Amino acid sequence: LAGGSMASKAGAAKKASKKDLDDGEEPLQAVLLADSFKKRLAPISYTTPKILLPVCNVPIIEYTLELLVTAGVKDLYIVCSAHADKIQEYCSTSPSCQQFTVNILNVPGCKSIGEALREVDARGKIRGDFILVSGDVVSNIKLAPALAAHKHRREEEKNKDAILTMVFKTSPPEKRRRLFDEDDLAIFLSAETGQLMQYQTMTSKGASVEVSRFDANSTIQARYDLEYAHACVCSPEALCLFTDEFDWQDLHNDFVPGVLYSEILSYQIHTHIVTDGYSGRVTSLNSFGSVISDVIHRWAYPFVPDVNLFCDSTFQYTHPFLYKENNVSLAQTASIGRDVLIGSGTSIGEEAVVERSTIGRDCTIGAGSVISGSIVFAGVKIGAGVQITDAIICEDVTIHDKANITQNCILGGGVIIGKGVELAPDSRVTWAGRPKEGDDQDDCFGDDEEEAEGGGEVLESDEKVVGKGGKGRLWKPADDEKQALLGKLVMKETGFDEEGVCGEGSEDDTDDENCGGGKPTFEEEVYDIVRRGIMEEVKIDNICMEVNGRKFAHDRSFGDCAAILVPAMFGTLPVTKSRKVAFEGANKLIEAWTPLIKKFARSVADQKQTIVSIEDFVIKEEWKALKLMAPILKSMYDADLLEDTAIINWAGEAEDRDAQGVALAAECKALVEYLEEEDEDDDEDDDDE
Repeated sequence: LAGGSMASKAGAAKKASKKDLDDGEEPLQAVLLADSFKKRLAPISYTTPKILLPVCNVPIIEYTLELLVTAGVKDLYIVCSAHADKIQEYCSTSPSCQQFTVNILNVPGCKSIGEALREVDARGKIRGDFILVSGDVVSNIKLAPALAAHKHRREEEKNKDAILTMVFKTSPPEKRRRLFDEDDLAIFLSAETGQLMQYQTMTSKGASVEVSRFDANSTIQARYDLEYAHACVCSPEALCLFTDEFDWQDLHNDFVPGVLYSEILSYQIHTHIVTDGYSGRVTSLNSFGSVISDVIHRWAYPFVPDVNLFCDSTFQYTHPFLYKENNVSLAQTASIGRDVLIGSGTSIGEEAVVERSTIGRDCTIGAGSVISGSIVFAGVKIGAGVQITDAIICEDVTIHDKANITQNCILGGGVIIGKGVELAPDSRVTWAGRPKEGDDQDDCFGDDEEEAEGGGEVLESDEKVVGKGGKGRLWKPADDEKQALLGKLVMKETGFDEEGVCGEGSEDDTDDENCGGGKPTFEEEVYDIVRRGIMEEVKIDNICMEVNGRKFAHDRSFGDCAAILVPAMFGTLPVTKSRKVAFEGANKLIEAWTPLIKKFARSVADQKQTIVSIEDFVIKEEWKALKLMAPILKSMYDADLLEDTAIINWAGEAEDRDAQGVALAAECKALVEYLEEEDEDDDEDDDDE
């Protein structure tokens, strides 16, 4: 061991020469691990590479690539074994990949992070400090400060033993997703330097620190409020260590303890802790749904659908937590709830219902079908009267009329479900076969009949499962696939209601990042500021200052603020059955708080977002019969809070959205016609002049 360690340092020193470290022209490199080397997403990953699974209709890798772009990475190495051909094909056409010099390192048969990094070391391409990241990460954390801190330790402080800087994000224990051991960390670090001293999984007996850790550190912090952000800054010595210590397979279980507890090695691991930002990783069925919900709820801003950073998307934020691309066909009586994303080319039939779900591109949803809490990939065909609840429907699946896909079901790519079939909860149906013998690495599965037969498995449909004319059979996990059964799909609700408290959301409140007794959300904070300000008659400038503070802290838009403060304002109205009294009260509020609203409902887009938020107020049970939408909009128009263009555009889009939008637009028909006539008169006057 001693000889190997000395060789590690000698080899690393040769690779990481001072010229390489100090040369400012050297492009920043990154290693992206395309495989997780576990089988927690089987059988979804039988046909789709994990890093190409869709998060809000965007392959996960796109979010990871954007994370690396913001860090300044120029030279990218993607290490993959499973589905290497599909990953190569995707990267060759992805505009995001054009921002880097991309190198695909295909490592057939690779079964661990250790093997992958040994292969990277053997290629001899890494010339200096680099970023190591998993390819299934959605994060808006800034990595540049962690990189700068790492370089400062090595170059300015001359600490060449500092070979790894792990990025952690603060996360209270009650908000932690602790499905697997590596998710439940207790770490001990030097309070002075941030050096990692001890790293362990929390047990039922708690965590303890060795007394010897105090020998070189007078103060050690014990932290149980941190989550690994799935990214770290490495020096080449880290690769050499993996090469020399050939039995090290995992970063968390082998490399980190091996460095920390070695009596021979002098290498150090440091931490970089961030308190703001979002970081999520798709490691299981449960985290798949959670990360999608977080993106929909705008935790990962600016990586949200309507910013349209990825894949030529055309999403519009047409309603609170409702995103719709261009070229979507919605029947007049279709009902679209909150927390919904719909891809281009999708059509939704009469009286169909979609809520808390993402729908991929080019899907068809038949009349009367109900989709709730589900992830639907691209190209899915759903017949009439189908029920889908808390399920994942993979690409190119066909579900015939009146089928019932119940909780926690998965339909793998290409599966066909016959008419009237009801799947039992937790059923997983696949058509693809398992990997061939001798090729048993993470997610490396045959997806055609020849490959499956080569592995000893013949693809045959089970009509008892998929029905007459169906295609597929029940998936039964192999011994190394049983972790895929842990955790259920939970598409979390917004978690915010009109009283400014957490809603029902997930059954497991401790897993809900908006609830669980933790930090208030942006929506809750702004709602409380405005409501309290109105009730206590706080000065408008003071309210504005507080709301602006929340806006900048959460990196939100003016429209996001206006869409909360206007309903909060109307929420202070006393309930009445008189339309006249209700409108008089609303009008007084508008007059009194016009200066505040003007500060946030600035552009036409902000105003449209504000109008959409007013919908939720006027359709409440206590106000619905009074038909307040038109008089409120007219009053706000007269107060110069809303432009005619915003009202006209909202009405046109509302008619295309859902039954609620159609009804409210009809209520405002006279107002819209009046505004359109005013526009025409203004145009004629301009022509006369």
